[in-house]
Formats: sequence, structure tokens, C-alpha cells
Amino acid sequence: MQEKDLQIQAVTQRLRIIFRAMQAHSKFVEKECGLSSAKLWMLHHIAANPGLKVSVLASSLFIHPSTCSNMLGRLEEKNLVVRDRQKKDQRSVLLYITDEGAQLLAKAPKPVQGKLSTALQSLSSQELLGLEEGLAKLIDALEGYDDMDSFFPIPTE
Repeated sequence: MQEKDLQIQAVTQRLRIIFRAMQAHSKFVEKECGLSSAKLWMLHHIAANPGLKVSVLASSLFIHPSTCSNMLGRLEEKNLVVRDRQKKDQRSVLLYITDEGAQLLAKAPKPVQGKLSTALQSLSSQELLGLEEGLAKLIDALEGYDDMDSFFPIPTE
């Protein structure tokens, strides 16, 4: 095998490791607490930032606002969060975790996004830049994908 073929094989294997680790942890999280990793990560953010606005939550989770609202609806149905509409401006919604949500969070494993963020934090700025540039080139070469795809959580199935 040529050097480039070996590099392609090594990168492919490493990407598989990352995806499988994320999927395995997501399944574990869902089994343990009944929430997907993405919803658990959302619950963590709301607990850490009481009174958070939906738009700020979506931005901080790097997801589309409509995706955020849909996920919040599911958390609200389970009585894990409440949306508090402001009297002055009904369009402004503040988010709070419920007692039930706090209890679930206290027992829940760390969400996979937290593990990924922690792992990325351990890289130097130069390593992150190289990774970002390399992934951007890889995505460009895949064709048929756009920047909007980055606003939707990774499916666990």
C-alpha cells in the first residue's frame, strides 16, 4: 500500500472510533436516564444558566432554533424544564429546570457532547486549527452537505 492509502485508512479508522464512542455513550446515557445525549446536554445548559433564552441556548449548543424548540418541547412534556413567557413580551421565553429535571440530572451520566468538548479543550489552539481546517476540506470533498447540517444533533441510531 502507498503512504497516502495508509493515511486514508488510518483517518477512516479514527473517525469510526469517534463515531462509535459517541454512539455507544449516547446509548448508555439514554438507557441510564431516558434522555438522548443531546437532550441531556440541553438540560445541563439550562440548569447551569437559569433564565436562559431559547435563542441563546440554541446558539450555545450550536443547533438550529427550531430544533432547540422541538427538543425543549419533549423536555417540557417530561416535566424536566419549564418555559416562562415574559409578561411584557410574550415572544421572550426564559428557561428553567424543574425539581424533577434537577433530580434526573443529579443521577445522569455526563452527556457525550461534554466528553467531546472536554477532549477538544485538551488540544492546543494550533491542533484545533489543523483539525478544523482538515475537517472543513473533508466536508467540502464529500459534496452535497451544507453548513446547516451542523445545526442538528448527531443521530444516535
